[in-house]
Amino acid sequence: MAAANPDDRISVLFIDDEPALLEITKLFLERSGELCVETCRSAIEALELLKSRAFDAIVSDYEMPMMDGIVLLKILRAQGDLTPFIIFTGKGREHVVIEALNNRADFYLSKGQDPKSQFAELDRMIRQAISRRAAEESLHLADRQMVDIINHLPDATFAIDREGRVISWNKAMEDLTGVPASDMIGKGNYEYAIPFYGTRRPLLINLIASPESEIRALSYQNIQRDGNSLVAENPTARRNGKNAVLWSRATLITDRKGTFMGAIETIRDITEIRKITEEQKAEIEKEKEIGLFDRIFGKSTASWFKRGIDLYYKQGRFLDAIECFDRVIEMDPTHVDAWREKGICLKELGRYEEALQCFDRALDLDGKVPATYYAKGETLEKLGKETGDYTLYEKAVTCFDLVLQKEPDNVNAWNYRGVCLKELGKFEEARRSFDKAQTILRMTPRSLSR
Repeated sequence: MAAANPDDRISVLFIDDEPALLEITKLFLERSGELCVETCRSAIEALELLKSRAFDAIVSDYEMPMMDGIVLLKILRAQGDLTPFIIFTGKGREHVVIEALNNRADFYLSKGQDPKSQFAELDRMIRQAISRRAAEESLHLADRQMVDIINHLPDATFAIDREGRVISWNKAMEDLTGVPASDMIGKGNYEYAIPFYGTRRPLLINLIASPESEIRALSYQNIQRDGNSLVAENPTARRNGKNAVLWSRATLITDRKGTFMGAIETIRDITEIRKITEEQKAEIEKEKEIGLFDRIFGKSTASWFKRGIDLYYKQGRFLDAIECFDRVIEMDPTHVDAWREKGICLKELGRYEEALQCFDRALDLDGKVPATYYAKGETLEKLGKETGDYTLYEKAVTCFDLVLQKEPDNVNAWNYRGVCLKELGKFEEARRSFDKAQTILRMTPRSLSR
């Protein structure tokens, strides 16, 4: 694959459906003369471009027509593309942050900040993501070189050897814990857990090969496996004397022959993100108490449904939207669209089992709607990734096949079908699905500019 630019500048692919934002971001990032930015107005266009050109980093908007940034990230990772990836999210999309990290995004950045500081932060993230990826690719080298690389990583990171002794405790980890590396290097017996939990106990780095029941017993949540890596959150940690929610990724370190050498763990404090989610829940409860919706919209199913759609699609307020769809269902239990849209909101919140119940109810009422099968298939794929249950991927493929029977040109269905087939190890069939999606897009080029 050819390089994106022939000189020594850092090549960046920036994807967003807002032309003005594409232009101003390109101008800012290139003004130092060290970055070269290529732009695309859709994730589909980006996939086509990436077939012939490689980039040092990719920056993508989350919410875009036809395919969002998370789906683009999933497809690239499914294809083995490990290019550093940064998600650009809008306000009210805090749930996207966790999904992005769990799908191996390197960083996320919220829109709507002061433009100067926002673009400066984006520039910094691009450079750090590239440095970190170079470091990860070098972990198969000698221990001393590995330690040196970890020490310069921007995220709080530490590593242990095969005996469980700390061999690296970088500057970002010193800042996160307040413990200098000189006090931690060489320590074993779970010494590295004390800054977070006040006691010696296993961290995620010690649990990579453990069953999920054992991991959950130590208060870890949202557990996901990714090859030799394990991702999870823990809401019971402490930082600076206060409760903290920590997101962690732990990865085994092996030599070129696959021999176990140790492990590495990256930790991020996501307390503020979770706090925002709780505040949104509290706001919803307040609105329920004062009967705001009742006063404004009365008891019309059409009004409640429109309000739910606006809350979901325009504001990302999924819990508020669910409240509206519940009002519709209360008045009309056969309202197929309300059942489906409620399920989509529950899916966005990660409540996959409840979402599937809504989709099944919608299908019981009307089993001929492709949109319902698509939403169910997408939810089964997410639940399969979360639980490791491969039968869910098979059920998801069945759903996408039903969509394609009625909508054979549905690009998203072909792409998601490919993602599921890849997880099932059916790589050739997955490739055919991805290729089919690209063929459809080439035959309808107008869709790329929308």
